[in-house]
Amino acid sequence: RPKVSLSKEARAALRFTQREKSRLFRDALNDAWSQIDQTTKTIAGSHHKSIRRVQNNLYFGCGMLRSRRVKPNLWNAFCWKKNQEKENSGLGKAALQSLVRNHKDEYHALSKEEQDELLEEFANSRETKTMGLRISAKSKVNDITQTLKAVENELNSLKCRTGAETILYTTRGSTDLPLRGVSFATEGVQTFMGSVMGIDGQDLVSKMEGFAVQGIKGAAKNHQQRVSGLRSSIREIMNSKLQEVTGDDRAKMQWVHYFRNVIQRYQVVVEGWPNNIPFTNLSKVSSAIPDLEMLLRKWESGATYWKAIDDIEFERLRRERDEGLESGDIIDQRRRTRSDKGKKHRQPAGTQNGRKTVHKSAEFVDTDDEQD
Repeated sequence: RPKVSLSKEARAALRFTQREKSRLFRDALNDAWSQIDQTTKTIAGSHHKSIRRVQNNLYFGCGMLRSRRVKPNLWNAFCWKKNQEKENSGLGKAALQSLVRNHKDEYHALSKEEQDELLEEFANSRETKTMGLRISAKSKVNDITQTLKAVENELNSLKCRTGAETILYTTRGSTDLPLRGVSFATEGVQTFMGSVMGIDGQDLVSKMEGFAVQGIKGAAKNHQQRVSGLRSSIREIMNSKLQEVTGDDRAKMQWVHYFRNVIQRYQVVVEGWPNNIPFTNLSKVSSAIPDLEMLLRKWESGATYWKAIDDIEFERLRRERDEGLESGDIIDQRRRTRSDKGKKHRQPAGTQNGRKTVHKSAEFVDTDDEQD
């Protein structure tokens, strides 16, 4: 597109319009905050509450206002009580039909005191289930996930109100909890750790998990073990897929001689390799766990695979490789020539025609003759 040059008057008019829009936006925000402050004071004065209490409820109480307040139902309480009994356990969807058929008369025969006692017990059980201590591993993970989600929402809201930026890392502190590390950052600092500090978020969480579980030695060990395990899994699946395509049980990926020992021998190439991961030996690839996990998933799902090529495609690749060798873009990895190539080698004593002479008798023979 041709670049449009604005005149001095047009640039001045454009700046004036932009400033006017910015001023109107700030005025609208200030009016909104003024209305919120005035509404807060009005509510606090009419209900005899402190301004801080009203502000807290205006922000934190939105979810409470939307939540449903359900009064315990007697029939639900009766079904819950009967479901605790062994005879009704394990019935699944048939439990309700069994209750209606077998315990309907018992339900109608409940006295007022029994009904109140049953409702109170059911309400306490439901409150304990909602607010009680998480015991099972699944309930612990759910508790952590829901709490972190609420925290992330609060931090995003805090950024909108004050402009504060936050980075949050969470990991498990013991091996009993099947929780994967979580990293969170507000929009303004999402790329800070990677671009400025040069630290991958998932790598940091992984090392933090190792430190929390095993101490300072575990931080490095845990990370290295995960990276090593992922690289090993990728190598295994690459070799197994190559053997399936070629039908050769001894076929293996060879990074150094990839063209000669893989492409030229079997006429197959790797397709779907991620662009952000260099196509080289996995030992030289970045140790970022998310990248390795993504690469493993691609091999497992078939997004990355071995593709058989025909003779025409092979010739095209060969020409491209020859051009790269001539231009120096590709370096052919060959075994280094011996420094003494072409020189005559002296044969050590006791050898004949390159073979060591073997004596049938011992070199020294003991004798019983005494010489004076």
